[in-house]
Amino acid sequence: MSAPSSDCVVAVVGGIAATTKVLRRYAAVVEDEAGLPTRVIASDYGLHDLPPDTGAVLLVRATPEREQRARDSLVGVPLLTDQDTTAIALTAALLTTLTRAGNAPEASRVVIAGANTLPLLNPVLLTAGIRDITTWNPVDALAFPLRRIAADADAVINLVGGGGRFAWPRHAAPVVIVPDPARDPLLALPGLLRALSRHPRARLTPDVQHACAIALSAATPPGEQVPRRADETLTRQIAEFATDALHRGAAR
Repeated sequence: MSAPSSDCVVAVVGGIAATTKVLRRYAAVVEDEAGLPTRVIASDYGLHDLPPDTGAVLLVRATPEREQRARDSLVGVPLLTDQDTTAIALTAALLTTLTRAGNAPEASRVVIAGANTLPLLNPVLLTAGIRDITTWNPVDALAFPLRRIAADADAVINLVGGGGRFAWPRHAAPVVIVPDPARDPLLALPGLLRALSRHPRARLTPDVQHACAIALSAATPPGEQVPRRADETLTRQIAEFATDALHRGAAR
């Protein structure tokens, strides 16, 4: 794969909950691993005045409403969010978990606890072949305790934590996948941005996210659910898988 164009700048834009320190960390990962120059914009209001050399936008810690407005307002510039890449990492962790247990995705039952905090996850899991998905949120706890909902699940993606309040008996405990907010959003980020930057009018789809999750799962070392960090090899593999998925999507 050829090196990214030096005139393609990634605008790292902060939502209301993003600090300058967080944005600079994301920008450093994009520059160091993807090889793409970045420009940090402290507020998502800066989306209305992007530099003309912007090839892609990374939106960090924005509310779902702000994310949607950003997607609607950007024309001809791919948009990626930390929620998108978190969904990729969680899908990869699930695929790794099911594969090691000898469970096919289409025959597995998965519970997403706190599903309303990451609505982007469900479509990616469906694309990955998970057909039996139960979404649960804390407001459901009184009528439908999580320990009962998850009793016969193959895996629980726990986005809400909860400690003992959401505990289940050890003898019937499913595999639990918990996001790591310091790691998960960054794993697929460099490779996916590298791919998106070469397709100016591309839109991120669950198919592309699924392709990235497959690459992440394949690169996961023994004893881990996902790789520990992004490096050049992982970035190249994700960029290749994402590019193939983008090409397939464009050909439809």
